[in-house]
Amino acid sequence: MGGGTRVCVMSRRALLAPDCGQGVGLGHLERMLALADALRPDTAASLILPSGDVTLRRRVEDRGHAVVEAPGTTASRVATVADSRPPMDVIVLDGYVFNVALQSRLRDAAPLVVVDDLGLPAACDLAVNPSPGGEGLRPSGAHRFLGGAAYALLRESFVDARDSVLLRGRAGRTVLVSTGATDIDGIAERVSEELLERDDTVEIVRVIGPDAPPDAAAHQRRLRLLVSPQSLAEALTGVTVYVGAAGTTAVQAACVGIPAVVSAMVPNQRAQAGALAAAGCAIVVEPDDLTTACLQLLDDPDRCEQMGAHGRTLVDGRGAERVAAALRDCLRRGAP
Repeated sequence: MGGGTRVCVMSRRALLAPDCGQGVGLGHLERMLALADALRPDTAASLILPSGDVTLRRRVEDRGHAVVEAPGTTASRVATVADSRPPMDVIVLDGYVFNVALQSRLRDAAPLVVVDDLGLPAACDLAVNPSPGGEGLRPSGAHRFLGGAAYALLRESFVDARDSVLLRGRAGRTVLVSTGATDIDGIAERVSEELLERDDTVEIVRVIGPDAPPDAAAHQRRLRLLVSPQSLAEALTGVTVYVGAAGTTAVQAACVGIPAVVSAMVPNQRAQAGALAAAGCAIVVEPDDLTTACLQLLDDPDRCEQMGAHGRTLVDGRGAERVAAALRDCLRRGAP
């Protein structure tokens, strides 16, 4: 009989809507990309992005997912796309800008999943709080709920990075510094400069967003800049400590087994910062104290080792698979 290549036909379609764009960090988009990866091979994901944002479009398409562009705010983009496209099998929202009225409207069109780490009121079939400590923040109006570090939405490459660090160990006296795609108050730049000035054995890898202004220190010895990298998985395999915001990167560091010194750069990071500290994988300090706490941790390899082990225990990197399985289960059973 005839041969040939077998082609896997994706039978379901998912519309994913992360809050992203100018002035917004990449955390929501990265979570939706991790979920889109985990939905393969039976569900094709399309991500809604702001019109004309070439950097974000490339970020999504390079991962093999479809892009739907629309103008306006994140919430208005979702409403416009939902009205204009053929029916989807499921819609997923990630952010804090989708009110109950919009959720109810979308839920009439397809089963609705809401990813939110604040526990805001919802009108959805499944709510997911993927943050450490999120298990206690079930939102009102959610039919089903998943919460906590077991559902952290990370891509597969962080599991690979975790295995690499376990095999080879962490690098010596290299610090990854990041406060998100938008460096609030220039904290990441300041901490990088302080570390270089106070310890001539430290090397810095600093993450900056696509809209960051030119950096006068870009060519400084012992400093390497990563401009809007597709992933931090590889970078984390080559560092000793992560320093910065208690957001998505702090969870990624925990998964890989990299101890962290963090601050809550925005109010919604406070609960996660506390949960990471309670788990023993992060030290939480005020932004002005990041440098000192980092240098103290670098000088305590035993504590680094213990914190790394605690991080791997807290975040195993399989959260996206679990959320994708729950989403498929929701579709099999039918939305209530």
